[in-house]
Amino acid sequence: MSPSKSSSKCFCKSGIKYEECCKPYITLLDLKIYNIDETVLLSWFKTYSKPIHRAFFKKTEKYLFRISCFLDKIVDLYFPLGYTSQPVESEKINRDFVFIKHNILLTLFASITSLSQGLFLQSGMLLRSEVEDCMVILDLSENRKQAERYIKGKYSTNGILSRVKHLIPDVLVKWYGYFSANFSHFGPLHPAPYMPRACYSENWPIVIGFQNFVRGIITLHIILERIYYEFTERPIFWKYDKEANKIEFCDDNVVFEWNEKLGKEIVSKFPPNEKKPGFTYTEEEYKTKGW
Repeated sequence: MSPSKSSSKCFCKSGIKYEECCKPYITLLDLKIYNIDETVLLSWFKTYSKPIHRAFFKKTEKYLFRISCFLDKIVDLYFPLGYTSQPVESEKINRDFVFIKHNILLTLFASITSLSQGLFLQSGMLLRSEVEDCMVILDLSENRKQAERYIKGKYSTNGILSRVKHLIPDVLVKWYGYFSANFSHFGPLHPAPYMPRACYSENWPIVIGFQNFVRGIITLHIILERIYYEFTERPIFWKYDKEANKIEFCDDNVVFEWNEKLGKEIVSKFPPNEKKPGFTYTEEEYKTKGW
């Protein structure tokens, strides 16, 4: 279809005439013109994205508040600190180290935003990237050769896990594998027929999504506390072993206790197998690998 004579304004609502605005781009690719609200991309924003976000926020605001308070503490403690772990004199790495931390934080924001809009699988993909970036800042802090490679513009994440595995607790290795197997690489959730709707009719994306998101935040906390251990007044995850002359990870800590308590309450609030009348649910059960 084409704009009527009585309405020559462009479909994109720019206020400009169609011939002077989008027509060259539409006709060049021989595209069909639809109402702007019916295009696949823009209808996503108007029909699904905003309504799902509102429904999600209404359901989960209490838990978002608790998690946000925890994240605030991490940001307040460690984000003002720069690259202090090694005597590598480079303005680039000192500057970039702070930027990398902020981009990790933005990835966490992107992950919970995706989850809030019904993009459960995509939220997990972002968290896998966030966990890997956390390993990168540890790698740059603890491995001088890698820091020098970064300064020269030759740094690579290839082999990142093998380089930092001895520096992190087993639980982070497990989480990294979990996000890789289920989200980043093709896994059991990729063919799941979960489609975004105007509200969350199924609880399992909320339960697993929150569990994943908190793991991403805890990963950041564990790694930043290790990097800045000497600057941490009250360490939670790490303690200094005088005999071994190194810091050791503490499995028994208040954050893990907090996470377990929060997780149980979320499961209680949103039972994964709950079926409410008036909603459509997936019949097949999709389970993640390795957890």
